[in-house]
Amino acid sequence: MRSDHGKNIVTCEGNTFIISAALSGGRVAEAWSTGRMIHDMNYLLGAEVGPDGPRFTTRASCLCNAGHALAAVRAVEDLLGLAVPPAARLVRDLAQGLQWVSEHLGHFYLFHLSDWVNLGLALRADPAKSARLAQDDSPIPAAGGGQFYLDAAERLKALAEGESGEFFAVGDCDHPAYAASPECSLLAFSHVPEAIRVRAALAEALAVLRCTGAQHPAFQVGGLADSAGTSPGDAPDLSAAARDRCASLVRQCRDFILYTFLPDILRVADAYRDWAGIGRTGVFLAFADLPGEDGQPPFSPGGIFTPGGVLKAPADALRMAWEDGETAWKGIDADHYRLRFGPGQPVYRFPSDDFVWFGVPRSAGLACEVGPLARMCGAYATGNGVVQAVVDDALRRLNLPLAAINSTLGRMLARGLEAAALIQTALSWLDSLDRCLARGDAALRAAIHDIPASGEGTGKAEIARGALAHRIRMEDRRIVRHESLVPSLWNFSPRSADGTRGPLEQALLATPVADAARPLEILRTIHSFDPCNACILRVEDAGAGRVMTVNAK
Repeated sequence: MRSDHGKNIVTCEGNTFIISAALSGGRVAEAWSTGRMIHDMNYLLGAEVGPDGPRFTTRASCLCNAGHALAAVRAVEDLLGLAVPPAARLVRDLAQGLQWVSEHLGHFYLFHLSDWVNLGLALRADPAKSARLAQDDSPIPAAGGGQFYLDAAERLKALAEGESGEFFAVGDCDHPAYAASPECSLLAFSHVPEAIRVRAALAEALAVLRCTGAQHPAFQVGGLADSAGTSPGDAPDLSAAARDRCASLVRQCRDFILYTFLPDILRVADAYRDWAGIGRTGVFLAFADLPGEDGQPPFSPGGIFTPGGVLKAPADALRMAWEDGETAWKGIDADHYRLRFGPGQPVYRFPSDDFVWFGVPRSAGLACEVGPLARMCGAYATGNGVVQAVVDDALRRLNLPLAAINSTLGRMLARGLEAAALIQTALSWLDSLDRCLARGDAALRAAIHDIPASGEGTGKAEIARGALAHRIRMEDRRIVRHESLVPSLWNFSPRSADGTRGPLEQALLATPVADAARPLEILRTIHSFDPCNACILRVEDAGAGRVMTVNAK
């Protein structure tokens, strides 16, 4: 994306989300979410369906390649009627779940930390007070105690004085929306290097099982890649030594998740408890995923949920509308959704006709939020003991009711809570894999027998961002259409013809905005949904009679 300021033209070179927020009385009075993107994969026309035919479908060339690999493979498995062997299911769970944990760490520490704490404020902190604060919240003291935070403050000072200072919004440390203390800010920023090391350890945990790489060996049609393929070295290593090393790395990562990451998120959340009433949506959708052992409920149950209950279940039994047809917007809504504005307003130009306007995906006719919060609501409502324990403990420490998680604050919390629950569950999957292999369930890939001449298959997968679906149609043994419905299309969908707002549009309503030129509060909620592509925010300030454009991601 680039902006031609001289001609007041914003050229969108790829998938672009454009959110408009109209302010009145210092709050968001109305919001519109629109944009254009590519979500079909018809460059696959002519590909054969078979054990290796879907290989190219697993290369979506976006931020969620592994998730697309899994959903695409499941679509083919659905078409062929294949059941994945138990050992392969457990390995897939590990590959999928540990990736979620890694992405939750990246989201908090690397992408959107500056929404809640500020590097400029961190430089005002007393390192000794930060050390005491850390000790109060975690049973494991930071290595080096007060000296650790003193050294961290020195490193952060050098960072702030360099070219990165603007990136970390050091100049905005006076923004009235920042409520976290300097010591809290120093704590969070000082843990970034260790978070990066933990992400590397999570990657190593999967690498020792040989479940990483561009070919996604854990996500192959029927199960796992095997040594009979064209690249024997790409097959997973499920030896006892590899499993033991993987478990050791996961335990190391567990300590950081439980005793540093989760306390950091709770500490930040405590400073912004008023945000438990900001950013509410309506209902939450999750697909049934991470199936575990036979007979055990999946980590992510399928259904449509509220924070305290099950609205409709399972989601797989619901009719899912991938996208509505042309919506019947009128008046100002139609103008905002098709980006038609008056003189002096930016003109949004998409050079390629390959990018299509956002549709309106719905499940059971409902505008559903997807993502970590949706999965936590579902797991909690259906009795997942590990999830219930971490959620109840967090809400007790924050003195908040369960309904408070339906908020922007709740979306931030959900990433830490899910990471804490998942990292513990991952160790149980490794134990289950040990038992599975010990009893001789060594099959890693289902045999493919008859391939139908035509048919359709749907693959559903949960990824860190939320519910992802692929749909594949075959004629004469060849793929004639392959399309995907990504999480951001659920969360950033426009309102439907009947006026029902999409999740983000609903969440932005009534958001307080202290400074329209620096709409930090709006950005917090946008970022809490973790948009997968470039975002532009238009702020229409009626009181000041001006419109501002902000690069939201």
